[in-house]
Amino acid sequence: MSAIILVFAVSLILSNIFYRHQIDVSQAARSLHSDQAFLIALSGEGWATELLFEDLKENNTDHYGEVWAQALPLLPVEGGTLTGCLSDLQAGFNLNSFKYYDNSPMQAELDDFEKVGFAKVWLNLLEIMQIPINPGRVYTIKDWIDSDNSAGSWGAEQADYEGLDISVIVHNDLFATPTELASLVNYKIEEVDLLIPWISALPFQTPININTASLEMLQSLSGSHGQAFIEAVITGRPFNDLNSFYTQMNDYLALWDPVKPEVGRANLIWPQHLISVGSDFFKLYLEAEIGDAKMELVSILHRTKSSGINVISRDVRLLPALLPPQRPKSEIEKLFSDDITLNSNQQNFQETNIIQPACLMMEYE
Repeated sequence: MSAIILVFAVSLILSNIFYRHQIDVSQAARSLHSDQAFLIALSGEGWATELLFEDLKENNTDHYGEVWAQALPLLPVEGGTLTGCLSDLQAGFNLNSFKYYDNSPMQAELDDFEKVGFAKVWLNLLEIMQIPINPGRVYTIKDWIDSDNSAGSWGAEQADYEGLDISVIVHNDLFATPTELASLVNYKIEEVDLLIPWISALPFQTPININTASLEMLQSLSGSHGQAFIEAVITGRPFNDLNSFYTQMNDYLALWDPVKPEVGRANLIWPQHLISVGSDFFKLYLEAEIGDAKMELVSILHRTKSSGINVISRDVRLLPALLPPQRPKSEIEKLFSDDITLNSNQQNFQETNIIQPACLMMEYE
């Protein structure tokens, strides 16, 4: 009996040692795979930066027919796969473009029936998203990023935030992230959630790329010309320069001066600080899978001729190896899954022959 008990005890000890050894081996493998996935993702980031810089050497325009806008196919790498895509951040609205009103009167622009500016575009976008609009929607953003502490009747500075349930300190500086908008009075979290696919917080004021702007952004930019403006842009893009855009608008919308036929109003309605035909900021989505490790990398890239490509932010997320069967799909999986269904807005894109970016599905999540 003693021998049996001894053998049983030894068996338990050996089983425990073997079990712990297996755990250690598994953890070491996952750690190794995670490191490998991160290095593979960084190599994908290097690919994207080279692609963007080579594109800049060729021309100063950016549109969804270019190579950078095509999704990286599912590439086999040693022990796993890599895939990803680039999206144009200037296809949407940069909240920090409100910095423009430090030196320009916003109310005069809003009162102008025809001229389109950042504040008017923002209010139009809110209306498209069925978010109630009022002057406070733009003045609170202006006060959030300007350097002074004075607020008008529609604005809000620190004193207006003191009575809130959650303590808020007015930055009097640029937005760091788009979600920061939810901290402002006049904005609710659910409203910001609706706006997230179309907004960004870039380090300085940027124009909207008319070549990559979504249908929602084109509607927001249309001003008093409505659907005719959208049709004119879709018919004419990609534009090689702003002059070709202005010529298209003058022709299509009959904006030529009747007395001076060579003079049009398009450049006055959509000024050069508002729109562009090229972009400097891009968002990179990458997913690397090695063994049991799956890693997502989201990078914000700034491109300039003088300094090349700079990574201004990088978000790395390691997904667990074992997930519930009904887990939500990752952004990359949604993009490349076979059962993608387009919502009504995306169907409208196809119906109006707008070339769609590789990362469009991600922007609508």
